[in-house]
Formats: sequence, C-alpha cells, structure tokens
Amino acid sequence: MKLKFSDNYNLFVIYLLLNLSGYDDENNKRGMHPARKMVRRKFQKYNRKNKKFLSKMRGLIKRVYYSRLTQVFVLVREKYKKNKKDMYREFLEDVKEVKRMMPLIEKFEKEYKLKEFFRKKYSPYIEKIINKSETTKTLSKYKSRITGFIKSRDCEILIIPNFMESYWRGHSHFANNRKALLNIGPGNKNDNINWHNIVHESLHFLLRKYFKKVAKKFSPKLKKIIREKTLDKDYKDNPPMSQIEETFIRAFTPVITGEKLWDYTIQKFPLTELIYKELKEKLVKGKVKFNQKILGEILKKIEKTYV
Repeated sequence: MKLKFSDNYNLFVIYLLLNLSGYDDENNKRGMHPARKMVRRKFQKYNRKNKKFLSKMRGLIKRVYYSRLTQVFVLVREKYKKNKKDMYREFLEDVKEVKRMMPLIEKFEKEYKLKEFFRKKYSPYIEKIINKSETTKTLSKYKSRITGFIKSRDCEILIIPNFMESYWRGHSHFANNRKALLNIGPGNKNDNINWHNIVHESLHFLLRKYFKKVAKKFSPKLKKIIREKTLDKDYKDNPPMSQIEETFIRAFTPVITGEKLWDYTIQKFPLTELIYKELKEKLVKGKVKFNQKILGEILKKIEKTYV
C-alpha cells in the first residue's frame, strides 16, 4: 500500500467554483483557513463579470450534491475509468452534467490563468506542510498502524490537503479498486493536517469490499437495528451498508490513532461504543489482522445485544 501526500489542480478548480457559487460551509469558529480566505478575496471581484456562468454553476450544485460533484469532476478531468459495477445510473447522469459544463469551466480557467495562480499562490500552502520531515514521520507512523491491523494490498492512496474545504471535513474519492484520492480539509493543529480524517477516509477505501460482502447477508432484524441506531441526520436515509460502514469506521479510527472514542460520535452513532470496545478487545496490532470474521462476529454481537 502506498500512502502519500499530493496536490491536485483539478480539485482546486472545482472548489474555487464551489466557493464562488455559495459554498460557505465552515466548522471552525475562528473562520476559514488563510489560504481559502486569500483565494476567495482574490476571485470575489469577478463574481459580477461571471454572473451568468456562476448562476449555471449554482444550478449544477443544486442538481448534484457537492461531494459527489467534486469526485465526478476530478475523475472526469483526470480520465479515470471506473469499474462497470460502480457506474450506477446516478453516477453516469452526474458525469453527463459535468461534461456539459466543462467548456464554460475551461473558458473560465484560461481567462483567469488558474494553473499559474494554483502553482504560484495556492500550492505553496500545501508544500509548506507536506515537505516537513515531521510530516513524513507522522505519515509513516499512521501507515504502519493501519497495515498492522489490515492486510496490505497493492493500492495507492493520495492524500490531498484541501484548504478550500471546511475544517475537519474529509471525502474519499475512489478512482478504481487500486487507487483513491482523499480530499481532506484542514485541521486546527500547528501542521494544519487532519490526521484523524486521513485514517478515517483511508479505512473507507481499504474496507469497502468487506462491507459489500456482509451487506448481502444482513438480516431484517440487523437492518432495523442499524437504521434505528444511526442518529446522524446526514446518514439517516442512507442504505444499511453505508450506515454500518460509517459507524464501524468511526469506531475503528480511534483504535488506530490511539484516541478515545468521541462523545460526539457516540451521540450520532450509538453503535460505535459497542464496536469500539469489541475492536479494542479483539484486535492486537501486528498479530490479528482485520478480516471478514471479526466484522461478522461484531455484527452478530449487535444483533444479540439489541432487541
């Protein structure tokens, strides 16, 4: 498994357009990251001139949820070929939407020399944090912890620090079965790197195949428990597989990072408390690999515990 930092021009482009089109989400009470503020100030004055174009962008954002829009945009621009089984109807429709907008986006890029701006003004913010020796050591530490519990496989995970995103927010963009791009918003530590989310989103990519397998055997009782115990409004209407995957990974991440399970997580996903305790008891770094058996045992325990 390769785990490394990278910048990504295409991710910057779509997030610039999102920020100019009304994406103002922010979790940090102190405000947006300095790089995000700088970019927004620089391009805010172009809003009037590009009013018609940005109006179309807002329409696109209404039709396609912003997280999926960023993924589709990057995958289309970088010519990644998704597996056929992942090309569901909604995804294909989103690809069509993005491709229809592409000529206008490319015109905007050229007019304002975005590649040059990205290279000279924005990219240095990323290089400043990822080129530190301390960052390299920390990344190596977390890679070792992940592969201590999960069987390593031939894959590449690119971590893209995204200062145009809200603090503490992260997304996994699966290019294919062997490559993922982690879209990671800033953290509020001195290094501005959100290590917790890097581990969290890596686990989504590495463990997805396990959850797809077990989901085929979910009993009606287990599905009911999962739905009732998923209290986070953003996941309330998701399929049971998605709900249990998010719950499980929220419990598994602190086991790897050495953190305590957050009270906030327990409130949103009550099943994390049981899963966290089971993982702490059953997993031994370097001796017991994460596997289908452990996941199955935990799901059986959930079924027996909740009536």
